[in-house]
Amino acid sequence: MTPRVARAGAGLALLYVVVALVTARLSPRPVLPLFDGFAPPTPYAWVNPPPELAAGNDVPQPVERQFPLGATGAPASNASTDDAQAIAGLVDGSVPASPPDTTVAVRLVPTDPGTLGPLPPGLRPVSNAYRVELSYLPSQTPLGRLGAKGTIALTAAEAGDRMLHSVDGQIWQELAARPFGSDHGLFGELDTAGWFVVASSSPAHALTDDAGEGAGRAVLLGLLLVVTVAAALLVVRLPSPVPVAPPPRRPSAPSRSKAKRRNRPRR
Repeated sequence: MTPRVARAGAGLALLYVVVALVTARLSPRPVLPLFDGFAPPTPYAWVNPPPELAAGNDVPQPVERQFPLGATGAPASNASTDDAQAIAGLVDGSVPASPPDTTVAVRLVPTDPGTLGPLPPGLRPVSNAYRVELSYLPSQTPLGRLGAKGTIALTAAEAGDRMLHSVDGQIWQELAARPFGSDHGLFGELDTAGWFVVASSSPAHALTDDAGEGAGRAVLLGLLLVVTVAAALLVVRLPSPVPVAPPPRRPSAPSRSKAKRRNRPRR
């Protein structure tokens, strides 16, 4: 390895560490987002968006997924909305067999939480409420309680610290949940059909401020990328150090035999 290549590698490694640390401070996520894209996250799709977000809002659509029933019921499977804002997961045994029905339908219906019962005091919704419906086909018999607990995952417009469930859409109960994905999601158990929503106990703040902060963060990351690339090119293109000329060689001393011959008297 030449000194030039070694210096370039060391310089790039140092730049990598610096950029990773800086982007970690700039990013709102607990990761090291080292140049995996500067595009802002996909805007949340509201059923009833805040006025300042109404112009660019994409109204979410309900979805229905159908799964075959066997002798032991439906196999493990997932039902997700097209925008992945709601995902219901079934495990083996979640949907028991129900002869002569041959299929189970899982529906995910986005709903404006403002049309449902009020959330517990101190909480506000930060996502749509999603109604999970399960029914046997062709009998249309609803399945209220699962035979084995599945899972429910919801993303949100901002960070939430609660997942709530309501069987009738009026009385809410908190579910044990943990973080899911990178879009403020929460992940909990799916035991019965009904409505699910992500809620926050923190005060509401202007969503436009988040957009401004996101744009500023993207600009800073863009500038950091330009500086990093320029520094890397500079390190690579730096000329190699001029080699130092070796000192002149001193003439070697004459050998003893030659010296004796020179000093021998002539006859």
